[in-house]
Amino acid sequence: MSHDRPLNSDVTAGETHPLLKDRTRLIWIIPAVIIVLDQATKLLVAGTMTLYESIAVFGNWFRITYIQNPVGAFGVEWGHRGLYYAAAILVILWIAWHLWKHGMPFHLSTFSLALILGGAVGNLIDRIVYGQVIDFLDFEFPDIRIPHFDLGIVSHPGFMMQRWPSFNVADSAVTVGVLILVVSLFYDPILLGKHDTLTSPTESSHDISEDSQALG
Repeated sequence: MSHDRPLNSDVTAGETHPLLKDRTRLIWIIPAVIIVLDQATKLLVAGTMTLYESIAVFGNWFRITYIQNPVGAFGVEWGHRGLYYAAAILVILWIAWHLWKHGMPFHLSTFSLALILGGAVGNLIDRIVYGQVIDFLDFEFPDIRIPHFDLGIVSHPGFMMQRWPSFNVADSAVTVGVLILVVSLFYDPILLGKHDTLTSPTESSHDISEDSQALG
């Protein structure tokens, strides 16, 4: 005798099925992990190394170099320092709102924004606590000459880049998130305006059934 029945039979109108809630919670786990990992590695570096100390990990190709960066990523200056705080807060609030509204279903765009959110919060914590960002990942890179430029609020003094500018876990999360977001622009259903069709009751019930079967 079969006991199979629709998984959403006990869910009243207006309620969200527990499996869908689990998916939504997963979105927030990603930035949380990034923030914890970012802050833990920064505390380890700051607590065990002196400023500008450098430790070879793989020869000269990869080193742990403790620096403090008062400006933006890769040394780019964005005018008044208050702009760093304002930009970070605006980005964090917008992404948090977007993930709260469109966090389910799980697509590339939501994953990329979760990465960016974690990285943005990680570096904002540094600016609030230390007034600057702790960087320590230091890689060898082919020599590149970056000329001076001044575009008003965005400027850079220019220099010969013999090594890639030092960065941290938060920077890595933001960079990977932006790259994934660019890729997702071409086919991600949410960014193509098909979110409503993906979250229709029929398809959501079908997804829940599949998830239940996969869970055993």
